[in-house]
Amino acid sequence: MVGTQTVMGGRGMWRAAADMAVDAGTFALCCFAATAFGSNEPWAMGLIAAASGVLLACRLIPMIWSGERPATPWSAYPPLLLFCAFAGAQALFWRRGLPEAGLWSIHTVERHSTVLYLMLAVSYAAAAFLVQNGFGSRRRLRLLWLGVIALGAFEAVYGLVQYMGDYDFIWHFEKASYRGMATGTFVNRNHYALFMNLALCAGAGFLFYRAKRMQGPGDLSLRGVVKHPDSAKLLWFGIVLALMGLAVVFSTSRMGIAAMLGASGAMLVAVRSLEAGRRGVLAGLLVLAAIVGLALYMGLEPVIERFQSIEMSMDYDRMPLWRDAWPMAARHFLFGQGLGSFQWTYPAYETVAPDIPARYAHNDYLQAVAETGVAGLALLLWAAAALWRTALRNLRSASPFVGGIGLASIGAMTAIAMQEITDFGLYIPGVAVMAAVLAGLNLRAAGEAPPR
Repeated sequence: MVGTQTVMGGRGMWRAAADMAVDAGTFALCCFAATAFGSNEPWAMGLIAAASGVLLACRLIPMIWSGERPATPWSAYPPLLLFCAFAGAQALFWRRGLPEAGLWSIHTVERHSTVLYLMLAVSYAAAAFLVQNGFGSRRRLRLLWLGVIALGAFEAVYGLVQYMGDYDFIWHFEKASYRGMATGTFVNRNHYALFMNLALCAGAGFLFYRAKRMQGPGDLSLRGVVKHPDSAKLLWFGIVLALMGLAVVFSTSRMGIAAMLGASGAMLVAVRSLEAGRRGVLAGLLVLAAIVGLALYMGLEPVIERFQSIEMSMDYDRMPLWRDAWPMAARHFLFGQGLGSFQWTYPAYETVAPDIPARYAHNDYLQAVAETGVAGLALLLWAAAALWRTALRNLRSASPFVGGIGLASIGAMTAIAMQEITDFGLYIPGVAVMAAVLAGLNLRAAGEAPPR
C-alpha cells in the first residue's frame, strides 16, 4: 500500500510539474508573439503554430490519460472549430485563379497562405484552451492576469521612450516607418495601439477586482477603498494604467484612441450597471482624467495633426481600398476565396496606387467576407457573441475576481470590435495571441467558484 501511494504521489508530482511547465509556456508564447516585432513574419507565425501545438499536446495527453473532462463553458469552441474545419476544406480545394473559382464552391486561390493562417487560427483557439484548462489555482490564474498587465506595462514604457526620446529602434533594428511615434516592439502603430488597449482593459479589470476586494461586501465606495491600508497599491496601479493610456495616445493611432475611449465607456457603463452609487464610475473617470492631463502636459500637437488629416486619409487610403475590395468580396460572397488570400487577388481589383498592392483590407469584417465569405464571418461572430455572453455573466458574479475578468473582457472586446473597422490587428499574432489569452481567462472565470 505504501509503495502504491508513493507511485501515485510521484505521478502527481510529475503531473503538477508538467502543468506548471505548460502554464509557463503559454505565457511565454504570449510574450514572444508581442516582442518578436508582433510576429508578423512567416517564421514567427510558424514558430507560434508549432509551439502552441506542442503545448496543446502536453495539456491534452495527460487529460485524456486521466479521464479529465475539459473545463466549461464550451460555447465559444464549436464556432471556432467549425471555422477551422471550414478553412481546412478551403485548403483542400485549390483553384489556380479567379476564373476557375465559382460562387458556390468552397476553395482557396492560394493554398500556402490558407494553410498558414489556418495553423494560426488553430493556435489562437489552442491558446484560449490552454488558459481555460490550465493554471490550476486561483493564485496561478492571478499571476497570469498580472503577467499580461506587466507585459502591457513594458510595452507602454518602451513606446513612451521611443516617443519622448526620439528612439526610433525596435531592439537594435532601426524603424523604417512610424518614426517619432510610440510603437513598442510592434512594427505598426495601429497594432501596437490595439495591443495596448487589450492590456489597458486587463489592467482596469484587475483594478476593479482589487478595489472590490478591499471594499468587501456592498457597493464600491471610493472612501472605503481610500481608507484601506493597501490603498497605495491601487494608486500605483492607476499610474500604470495611465502610462498605458498615454502609450495609446502617442501611438497617434486615430482608431486606437477612439477604441480606447469606446472601451473605457463600455467598462464605465458596465460598472455603473452594477453599483448602486457612482463611486466606481468616478474611479474610472479619474484614470481617464490622468491620461488626458498627462497627454496635455506632454503636448498633443502630433495627435491633433493626425486627427486633422483624417478626412484626407479616408479619401485617399481607406475608402478607395474598401471600394476596390468590395467587388472581390462580392464575387465569392458565400464561402470566400480562401483564408489569408486577400493580398494575392486584390491587385486585380485595385484602381489606386496599383504599384503598391495592399496586403490587407484594413477592415477585418470586409476581409473576413472576402476570404471566408458570410459563412466564415457568421462563425466568427457566433464565437464573439458567446464570449460576450460569458463576459456579461462573469460581470454579475458575486466573486470580485470573476467580475474583474468579466469587466476586462467587455472592454477588450469593445476595443477589438471598434478598431477592426479600420484595421487588421487580429491578423497579427502579437495581438491575436493576447486576445486569445484574454478569451481563455474569460472562459475560465466562468467556471470559477466564489472565493472562500
